[in-house]
Formats: sequence, C-alpha cells, structure tokens
Amino acid sequence: MKKILLALISFVFVLNANAQHDKWNSWNDEWLHIKHPTIELSYGISKTNLDGFSSSFENVSLGDVKLGFSNEKHGNRKSGLSKYVFAYFDFGNVSSDIDARTKTTGKLQSSNWRFGFGRKEGYPIYIGGGSFSILPYTASHLTWTRVDMKQLPDSSNMTDLNRLLLFDKSFRFGNAWEGGINISFTKNFAINAGYERQNTYQRYLFWKNTGSMIIEEAGVGIIDEFVKSVLHREPVAGSIVNFLLKNAYYLGIYQLRSKQMNWPFEGEAALNFDSFKFGITVTF
Repeated sequence: MKKILLALISFVFVLNANAQHDKWNSWNDEWLHIKHPTIELSYGISKTNLDGFSSSFENVSLGDVKLGFSNEKHGNRKSGLSKYVFAYFDFGNVSSDIDARTKTTGKLQSSNWRFGFGRKEGYPIYIGGGSFSILPYTASHLTWTRVDMKQLPDSSNMTDLNRLLLFDKSFRFGNAWEGGINISFTKNFAINAGYERQNTYQRYLFWKNTGSMIIEEAGVGIIDEFVKSVLHREPVAGSIVNFLLKNAYYLGIYQLRSKQMNWPFEGEAALNFDSFKFGITVTF
C-alpha cells in the first residue's frame, strides 16, 4: 500500500511540476537572469530539543556562512515584478561554546558542525524608486550534521542515553527551513533577520524520506500557483502572501517531522535546532 501511495504521489508531483513549468514560461518569457557571487554571514540564538526526551539540553548558538550565487529575475516593465533567488552552499556550527548565555550545571552541552546546500527566494518590495528594498523570504536546504555531545545522560536514564547515542559522534542527514526579512540599502549590501528550524534524523530511509519530500514540494507547488495569480494583480500583496503562506506551510511540515521524521510515514523523532538569526548579505 505504501508503494502504491508513493507512486501516486510521484505521478501527481510530476504533473504539477510540468504544469507549473509551462505556465511560468508563458508568463515569464521576458525575464532576465542576472547572477552575482553572494556571501551571507549570520549568528543565531538557538535551542536544542528532542521530542519525549526528559534530560535538558544546554543553550547553543549558531554561527553560519552561506556562499553562492544570487539571481534577481526581472519581469516585464508593466508588471513591475521581480523574483530573488539565492542558491548556496551552507556551513555552520551550532554549539554551546559560542553561546554567551550563562551555563547551567547538569545540562547537556554539545558542538554540532553542519554543511549543506539550499535555496532562498522571495519577491522584493522596492521603496522610493531606488535600491532600498524589503525582501520577505523563505529558504530551505539539505543538511548533514555531525552531532558531538560533550555530556551524555548518565546510566540511570538509559532511555535518554540510548536515544542520544543514535545521533552522537556521527554525521546525520536532515532538512532545514528558514523564514525572515532581508532589508537592502544598496544593491550590494543587506541585513537580515529570521527564524530557522533544523530537523536532524537518526538515520536516512530513502523511500520514506523521498515520499515525505515529494509531499512537501507538491504543497509548495500549489502555493506557488496561487501566489502567481496574486502577483499578477498586486505585486506587493503577492510578496507578502507568498511569505505568509510558504512559511506557515513549512512551519507545519517541520513541526510534524520533529515528532515523526518522515511524516506522514511512520518514524522516530528528529533532533531539532531552533534558531532566531540575524546577519548580513554581501553581493558582488
């Protein structure tokens, strides 16, 4: 039954993707592709959690760098539409060592290095006819995280100990989503603030994970179709609607995966890192 469900989901996703591609091309045949090397540096105040885990994690913070190429696609002059896309390689550390908050005795400290690939996008809102713009954005990326616990639960709590050992001292696959605001003062410099949820999985199960990601992308495709119809009529409203719908959708999906890593398929809870981030973006 699960194989039939996966095949059906895959078929629907392919049809949806083809329909989106045709409509996008027919609407967007005048778009120009302008790519620029881009660096984004950010710092975040983070929290670690694992559903059903009785021990307490120490506070952690996130230091993160993204390297890639940004691409602002400009539509025809009458529409005033543009779309920002930033494809990047991500490298960061979620650690107790870089967190400035007071440490508490008995809480579990960790240092977790990660890398991955992702995409950040949204529709910028230009103000005053110049370079100043506000970009409500959504980002998602694939991650590989090496979990390194500096302390583990003691042997009196074998349930917590055994669960954490499934993550500790090894690279684990996961997904991350981020939503926030970029404020650009010039074409080359922006500041940003956002919220990120990273789900890290005990193990990678190809079919279940693929099925979960197909369902996620199908939902994103439906939102994209709705947003495009709004953008045609009201570009500013379309940018805001895109931001609200996408991030609400991702929040729901990632919250479900935090308890069941390959939702809607049966699975274990993910190890989660929640971060409130701020940073700078430099475009060349």
